[in-house]
Amino acid sequence: MIKIKKIKIYHLEYPLKNFVISSFGLMKSRPALLIEVKDFNNNVGLGEIWCNFPSDGPAYKFNLFKNIFINKLIDININDPIHVYKIFNSIKTIFVQSDDLGSYNSILSAINCAIWDLFSKNKKKPLNKFINTKSSNDINTYASGINSNDAINTIKKARISGFNSFKVKIGLNNNLDLKLIAKIFKSKLPNEKIMLDVNQGWENKNALSYLIKIKKHPIYWLEEPISALSKNQVYLKLINSSPVNIALGENIYEEDTFDLLIKNKNLNFLQPDITKYGGISLPIKYMNTKNINKVFLHFLGSGVGLMTSAHVMSAINANGLLETDFNVNPLRDLIFKEPLKIIGGKIKLNSKPGIGFTLNKNTIHKYLKNQFVK
Repeated sequence: MIKIKKIKIYHLEYPLKNFVISSFGLMKSRPALLIEVKDFNNNVGLGEIWCNFPSDGPAYKFNLFKNIFINKLIDININDPIHVYKIFNSIKTIFVQSDDLGSYNSILSAINCAIWDLFSKNKKKPLNKFINTKSSNDINTYASGINSNDAINTIKKARISGFNSFKVKIGLNNNLDLKLIAKIFKSKLPNEKIMLDVNQGWENKNALSYLIKIKKHPIYWLEEPISALSKNQVYLKLINSSPVNIALGENIYEEDTFDLLIKNKNLNFLQPDITKYGGISLPIKYMNTKNINKVFLHFLGSGVGLMTSAHVMSAINANGLLETDFNVNPLRDLIFKEPLKIIGGKIKLNSKPGIGFTLNKNTIHKYLKNQFVK
């Protein structure tokens, strides 16, 4: 059991020179909402609230956390990380009434991750070993956030950096996409994997015909071809009929949907984001099931969420691939006192308790937009 005595939240932002382009808009900066949760043993747990879009979202979620969530955590005894969902169940109705369950889910996910970090630190174990004593000490990654307008050049740079798996954003112009995909696979090396991310950019009525057009290429997976709001039966029909492996899951907001997808025999890649919905507690519920090797965690944020995701991936699916943004982002690489390094396409986990890192306050000071302590 742990008891919380102090909580901090930081709103950070790094302006981008080269914008990240997706089918639904431009990302002009890299934000981060980080929480520090300290218990009465003076251990500190770290969590990250998903806040990439829209640009006003981080400030809004910062205020929600400060004004609504913090007071319910201070001086509370927590017996298990999943207990945080019971603690906050009483205020869930507010977010249902305001049609804002997304903010509720992402804030709770960060709290859940921070509490897991705290529990593992109190047990003096790395987070991955706390979850699964047989965990691997490293995890393979793939380079993500690759814009279609400079994909070939970016893949070359990522290859030089040691990556051999790459995910390219498509879905802006289907005719140009077909030409780009052909170029990508022409330059692909034999040991490499190529993934494509549509970011919900296709209409369902056209999706299968697009998939048929690109099936000749050895695409490792194609991500979120249609709207995440599509009814389950619509998505399942596309998954079951697609000649290309479909991947999805970063926009799941119901555990029943997660359960349905992980059990589907034709879906090989399920991508929950532990900073967005369910925290760590959701995927590890399935850790001892035969389908856990389908879980390839989605992540695109700071080093806190990345390292938390790396620990979870190493514990539940050591042979999987973890998403790693290849764009310049000091909130990822320099957020810890010890610089985060990806060597040979792998993240190596250290043997320190929890996620194994402490925040670099110099980086926080440099990119700080707001903070609150209680």
